[in-house]
Amino acid sequence: MITIVIGTDPSQYVAQRVLEYTIRKHTSAEIKIIAGQQTQKRLGGTRFGFVRFLVPSLCEYQGTGIYMDADQLVLGDVAELAATVQPPHAIGIVRNIEGTFGGKPVEPRNETSVMVLDCARLTDWDPDTIFDQVVPNDQQPGPGQIRYKDFIRLGWVDQDLIQSIDPRWNHYNMVREDTRLIHFSHVREQPWKRPEHPMTALWEEWLQAAMGAGYISRTDIFKAVSRGRIHRHFLRHVLKVA
Repeated sequence: MITIVIGTDPSQYVAQRVLEYTIRKHTSAEIKIIAGQQTQKRLGGTRFGFVRFLVPSLCEYQGTGIYMDADQLVLGDVAELAATVQPPHAIGIVRNIEGTFGGKPVEPRNETSVMVLDCARLTDWDPDTIFDQVVPNDQQPGPGQIRYKDFIRLGWVDQDLIQSIDPRWNHYNMVREDTRLIHFSHVREQPWKRPEHPMTALWEEWLQAAMGAGYISRTDIFKAVSRGRIHRHFLRHVLKVA
């Protein structure tokens, strides 16, 4: 069993459900998907930034857990992704990111928007205490504290536990024939918000497939448009004759 936790919030519901569909479409492995929403105070980044650190506890500190942001599409088999982390490592992430953010190349870093975790080796990731010393990015950290951006990028983790995985599992705003996962990382530029995005047609194909498979209803689309969560361009999927 592979457990996949998707960090999400109500504004990302449609994208989240499309992602879920693409995950299941590309694997025959036994998987469990959990849509995780952040209950802790937001200190920076997205509204679900802390969810990724809940994966080991949600897996009861057993087996392999995978984390993904909601604003992604999976084009490869997650069983392949789950098998990437090998001892002595416990955390698999993309470091040498391929693609762009806001039109600029992404610099190498510990990118945690996709993570593969050996949950049995991360028992210190206790959701009741792990965030206690995290402070906002604009605050000077005190003794034992860490800024949000450094926390998210695993600045507090033993770096020997981290394994760099294939960049194809977190392609930023790009797609190639060998892409395993597309990450629409720039929130204001996501294709469901901006129809002129160069990959809107691709994302919309997966939206249509997810609707056909029952993952998303026309009511879901209408509500998302009416609340400004996706562009009115997608109302055409509500108006189609059954």
